Amino acid sequence: MANYTTHDDPDFYQKRTKSLLQTDYPLSVLDFDFTESDSFVIHWHSHEDIELMYLLKGQAYVTCEQDNIFADEGDIVFINQNINHFFTPTNPEGCMVRSIIIHPSFIFGFGQIEMEKKYITPVIHDASMKYLHITSADSYYEIFRTHVEAIIKQNAEKISGYELLSKASILYIWKQLFDLSIQDQLAPTRKTAAQDEMRVKQAILYIQEHYMESITLDDIAASILVSKSECCRCFKRTLNITPFEYLMKYRILASTKKMHSKTLESISEIAGSVGFNNTSYYNKIFKKYMNCTPTEYRSSIKKDLPSLS
Repeated sequence: MANYTTHDDPDFYQKRTKSLLQTDYPLSVLDFDFTESDSFVIHWHSHEDIELMYLLKGQAYVTCEQDNIFADEGDIVFINQNINHFFTPTNPEGCMVRSIIIHPSFIFGFGQIEMEKKYITPVIHDASMKYLHITSADSYYEIFRTHVEAIIKQNAEKISGYELLSKASILYIWKQLFDLSIQDQLAPTRKTAAQDEMRVKQAILYIQEHYMESITLDDIAASILVSKSECCRCFKRTLNITPFEYLMKYRILASTKKMHSKTLESISEIAGSVGFNNTSYYNKIFKKYMNCTPTEYRSSIKKDLPSLS
């Protein structure tokens, strides 16, 4: 399995797709490790390939166009073709993800026009199937997990015929996606688009855009057109935390990232840049979530830096 590295080339994903197709085996398994202090960032992007993201450790937000998905350890996220998305951990501990990249041509192969029309096109062009968040609470979770883990294992060991076995697992997964797509088209609303979840997604997007400002619970609630109490209930039912707790965690995470990149800025300057007007309060909240003070955290960063000679 390949380790993912950052790329500033705007054509990187097109080149990756072309490279996959040239191998006659358009499938790749990539590792994403966000547990290191200097972890990279996956920016907005889309690609011709479909993607299955398997969260091995920690928690993360997978943002697909306007929707923000809260993914927990063990969750699987399917991302359809040409859907703009990006990925970020939810807390300073980071997370680990294994991603399966598949070009749709691998499902049946080129030239199977009737099969593509019957089974691939309905899913690829289903507006309600831009992504699918699969959790252990879903009845079909074990189907996805079993075959995702099989693909990962087969492509790591590369035993004789692993390409055929991988394709068989892809077909099982695609059949499930096809069935869910048909159900979505028949259902009046999509189950994953519950009101609480949609409200929290929009509130999170608002927080991520305005966290450096002096925003209040009133502001967060107003951004999703509900009362403060209803806003809190939505967060509690969906994430089991309050909007204010999410805001504080997000600010602290943002400040730790700045400590790595803004080495000349003071603690008070960093605190102010992420929305804390009081340095003492920032120190208190930082210690609550990081189990150390900002000064101790910064000192640990300096210890890890290579010495210059």
